[in-house]
Order: sequence, then C-alpha cells, then structure tokens
Amino acid sequence: MILRLYTVSATVTAVILATSETEAEERFKSDFGDITSDQPVDAQSEGEITAETQLPDEWSVDCLPYGPEDNTQTIGQLLDVMPPAMVRDDKTADMFATAQEVT
Repeated sequence: MILRLYTVSATVTAVILATSETEAEERFKSDFGDITSDQPVDAQSEGEITAETQLPDEWSVDCLPYGPEDNTQTIGQLLDVMPPAMVRDDKTADMFATAQEVT
C-alpha cells in the first residue's frame, strides 16, 4: 500500500464564556483539547499534495507529516520518492476491465 500526502482541514465551533473576543479566542486555544474531545470535528480533505507549492503556508518540505508513528521521512523526502497517482481512463474500454473480471 502506497501512502500519500493529503491536506485536511477541520472546523470546530464552540461557545466560550469570556469578557472579550480576544479572551474567547485565547480560551478556545487553551481548551482546544477538551473542546475537540467533547464534540465532533468536521474534517474535509482538500486533496493530495504532489508538489511543494501545494503545501499550506505554515508547512515546509522539512516538516514531518502526521501519520504512522514510525514515519521518519520529511515531506520533501516523501515527495521525492512518491510515484505519480494512477489516473484511470474511464472514457475507453479500460473502464470495463474491472466489471468483466468481477463476473
């Protein structure tokens, strides 16, 4: 199985009791672990990363991606060895190969 790099974003909404918006933001950050354990997190993949230019602003090729705990390769090292994604042609007879093999 080939592991690939993906950008995933999450949305978390909480109601915070505070004296100001700034304090509410600070409490949200400090209580983030508790907040995410108490309610669902809506995660959405934004697609596969195949080039350095697709990395989010705070990420670089020197960063370790989240994933299997035994991973020691940086994003740059992974991009260097990652084979291109297989693009399946669904406009020709090739699209019927799987259906014929199953029957």
